[in-house]
Amino acid sequence: MLRLMFLLMMVGLAAAAQAAVIERQDGFVNAHGVLIYYESIGQGAPLMILHGGPGSSHGYFLPHLLPLAAGRRLVFIDERGSGRSQRLPDPKGYTLDNMVSDVEDVRVALNLGKIDVLGHSFGGLLAQAYAIQHPDAVRRLILAGTGSSAARIDADFVGIKNALEPGLRKRIEALEHSGIFDQSGAQLQEYRKLADEAEGPYNFYRHPPSWDTAGEELGWDVLREMWVTRSDFHIDGNLKGIDLTPGLRRLQIPTLIIYGDHDLVSTATAQETAAAIAGSRVLKVRDSGHNQFVDQPVVFLGAVADFLGH
Repeated sequence: MLRLMFLLMMVGLAAAAQAAVIERQDGFVNAHGVLIYYESIGQGAPLMILHGGPGSSHGYFLPHLLPLAAGRRLVFIDERGSGRSQRLPDPKGYTLDNMVSDVEDVRVALNLGKIDVLGHSFGGLLAQAYAIQHPDAVRRLILAGTGSSAARIDADFVGIKNALEPGLRKRIEALEHSGIFDQSGAQLQEYRKLADEAEGPYNFYRHPPSWDTAGEELGWDVLREMWVTRSDFHIDGNLKGIDLTPGLRRLQIPTLIIYGDHDLVSTATAQETAAAIAGSRVLKVRDSGHNQFVDQPVVFLGAVADFLGH
């Protein structure tokens, strides 16, 4: 059924392309003094899409999520300190609450009204925090490859690290002992290479796309402030100890939780979120890593379109 819906959606998008141009616009929203970059594609009910990292950008979603623009307005942002958005002179400004405010400022500035929200990886944490603080602004919530508490996410990374070949784990831990960032504030190239080797099989079940192997600039100060100071396998930035589950228990927002069977995120982590959000649905995508929309686009896009009511 999902496959059929996806094929029909693709046919619809192709037909629309013949009849009319799919609108695209981009720009910046002044979010209380911080310029947040946005890109909007398509027309119709708005779907706000929040990227991972923290410190990445929305670019890795494209072109993979474009079929969702058939009859819907996709609104991507680059979170503060990431992508084309403004870098802050003081990294203390990189907090989850500030990013929640940025999302709300974009929603209001673009006059989006009530929105659907899709958050992937760290963007899923941001999506949950946004829904908790602005429940009346969210119609439906999609959480992909994410967790709701630092404790569960840390447990997943402990499992990944413990499963490594002993020699690789020893090299990673030696660098973590001496420090993983250089004087510029970026991660040491050697450490990043080893961490990618360790995490790569969980990010993509299939071969990573060419843009991933080429890489893109990261907001290292955002990552360092919020997530990683000593190890890529443990949250020890200002998100240390975070637990969103008490706030999730108050939500009455239809929610879809998606993760891959080879994901960085475990079943236990997905189930923790599901247990906190009454009536939520869970989809475990077969033969998929952390980037389900790359590994299994038909399943991912079909499930999202069905959930949103395309």
